Order: sequence, then C-alpha cells, then structure tokens
Amino acid sequence: MKGVRVLVIEDQEDLAALYESALRKEGFEVRKAYTGEEGVVLFEDEGADAVVLDMTLPEMHGLQTLQEIRARNANTPVVVVTGETSDETRQQSERLGVQGYLSKPADHRDITNAIRRALEDPKTTTEEYEVVTLRLPTRIVKCLTSVDENIERAVEMICEEKFKK
Repeated sequence: MKGVRVLVIEDQEDLAALYESALRKEGFEVRKAYTGEEGVVLFEDEGADAVVLDMTLPEMHGLQTLQEIRARNANTPVVVVTGETSDETRQQSERLGVQGYLSKPADHRDITNAIRRALEDPKTTTEEYEVVTLRLPTRIVKCLTSVDENIERAVEMICEEKFKK
C-alpha cells in the first residue's frame, strides 16, 4: 500500500523495529514512537493513515494514548497489539473504536492484515465519527452490553432497530 503512513507506538524497540520492517516490506511508510506522549506528538505533527498501538507504554498508558489520538482524529484506524490481557482494557479500546485487537506475540502477517482490513473498512473512510464521553449509570451500561459487548455497536443496533419502524 504505497503512500499509506502507519504510526507504530511500541516501547519495546526490538518489536517496533520488527513491525517497521514487516510493514515496509508491504509498502507502508512507517514512523515509530516509543512512548505514548511521543506517539501523540508525532500523530499531531505528521498525521498517520493508521496506528499500531501497544497498551503497556511507559508514562502514558495505551488507553490514554488512544483517547488522545481519538481527540485529534476519530476516524484514523487503530490496531492494538498488546500483551495486556485485561478484558476491561479490550472493552475500553473497542469503545474507543479500535479496528483490531491482537495479543502479543502477534504474527507480522496478522498485523498487516488487520491494518489492511481497517483501511478497507468503509466506516473508517466514509463515515465521520465523533468521540464522546458519557457518564452512564451502571444499569444502562449493563443493558447496552447485553445487546453487544461493544457499546458503540449496541447503540448502533438499537438506533437502527428504532429507526426501521
């Protein structure tokens, strides 16, 4: 994918170099950041067509980094590659609209395929998104997650059903 810029935010330099090598072989342009803060600054200054993001970063956790990226551009595809196994982190990532969530060690083909799928997803290219923060009662969150674990999808499903009538 010539001309597609991918920002890799990974604190383990050997993994960042591995991701960079694999992505460059596939024709992507790659920038690397080793901390969340550095990644946000690079994203803000240079932009990116897609982001590969680790969750266990020094100083700024990956979720905070993701929130900062979403605040700057809600449409950029983000693929998480992490060793963090918390369901809560995964769910929060999905609520913030990640297009892929891979566990380490991830095969480089899985990463490039996840980026390709995210870039080809018509939602990320044709539909605008807005990141909102809501304080919802726990009973509402439980109700939404009973429809779908990804709250965004649950809200979409409920809205689609309501407006079909």
